[in-house]
Amino acid sequence: MSNSITFTQARIKELPLPEKGRVDYYDIKVPKLTCRVSSSGNKSFVVTKWNGKVTSRVTLGRFPDMTVTDAQHKAQVILTAINSGIDPTAEKRKKALSQTSLHDVLELYLADRDLKPSTIKDYRYKLKLGFDDWLKLPVAKITEKMVMSRHKKISARGKTTANTTMRVLRLTLKYAVAIGMIEDDPTSILKKARLWHKNKRKDRVIHSKELMDWHEAVEALPNEGAKVYLLMALYMGFRSNELLTLEWTNVELKAKTITMIDTKNRTTHLLPIPKVLLKLIKTLKESTGKEKFVFAGDKPGKAMAIPSKPINAVVKASGVKFSPHDCRRTFATIAEAVNLPMSMIKRLMNHVTTNDVTGGYIITEDEKLAEAINRIADYIQAHVRPQSNVLSLAGGVASSIARRKTK
Repeated sequence: MSNSITFTQARIKELPLPEKGRVDYYDIKVPKLTCRVSSSGNKSFVVTKWNGKVTSRVTLGRFPDMTVTDAQHKAQVILTAINSGIDPTAEKRKKALSQTSLHDVLELYLADRDLKPSTIKDYRYKLKLGFDDWLKLPVAKITEKMVMSRHKKISARGKTTANTTMRVLRLTLKYAVAIGMIEDDPTSILKKARLWHKNKRKDRVIHSKELMDWHEAVEALPNEGAKVYLLMALYMGFRSNELLTLEWTNVELKAKTITMIDTKNRTTHLLPIPKVLLKLIKTLKESTGKEKFVFAGDKPGKAMAIPSKPINAVVKASGVKFSPHDCRRTFATIAEAVNLPMSMIKRLMNHVTTNDVTGGYIITEDEKLAEAINRIADYIQAHVRPQSNVLSLAGGVASSIARRKTK
């Protein structure tokens, strides 16, 4: 090579600048080490090696910030790595990626996924809740020891909180592993050390003997939205988030049906409105019908949050401890108590059953759905207003209400 020279501090300093473009000079001592001189005045040390397929080129640093001795030493280290099959460019990129903050990795994950706005909001909230002081921390600096320590700290606040916040951290760090930011997910230590808290399956239902007191307390609520929300959860078995995101465009009062869109199973779910609820829903429409959501929030265009205060008021007035999902569980229990077929119960609750071969071929007629949901409503009314004698049930059927478990 005509531009091969012995690299020294003085020699590099004296190298002339080209009128335009750049000129490469090669070190005689370390043949793959190049000093690239540009017309702008920059002199950069570069390692270049051809492996038969591609050229590996790694910029080491600029002269005089990097000395000749440092450049020669670093070049030899990189050439050894290349000869061992290591791509120094990829390693450099990986190192840069590992400096990405925890907050930014989550944002990359969210941008890469098709998630509902509510899910995105929930993930951001939970990461901030458990790891507010880690958000600007490079993901590569999060260790197993840190994870275990933080898990213990959050667990003191509550086991459920520890599980939910750690799950968001886990999905964020697993994503970092998947895109090559880090080698290992430090949250895996929780499984190895068996530190995840076991969630006890809830089987709480509103018992038949509790229905009257519960129902009276709900009907006495001054908050009309909360009242209808709880009664629809009980009489129609909807999930809480399905109700809170229900829009008036999906309520057909003339047809007496409600269509749920984008529910947990990403399917369209149509249910007839029980006769007992029809008047209540019509009354609610008079107050919130101009809003987007059936259960409108305080701000225009926003949905109501879970009505915690009205729920607590019902618990206090009736003595019945419950959650909104307990209403759905009670609905399923009553459906079984009035001897509805399992296929009908699954249809009413919009349960996706991938293992049920025949499930996909069964289409339930609207009339049968209406009959089924009104049988459930009649059961409730028989226990709420027994003097009306809406439905005559065997004593053994009523006692089975506490045994049904459902999601």
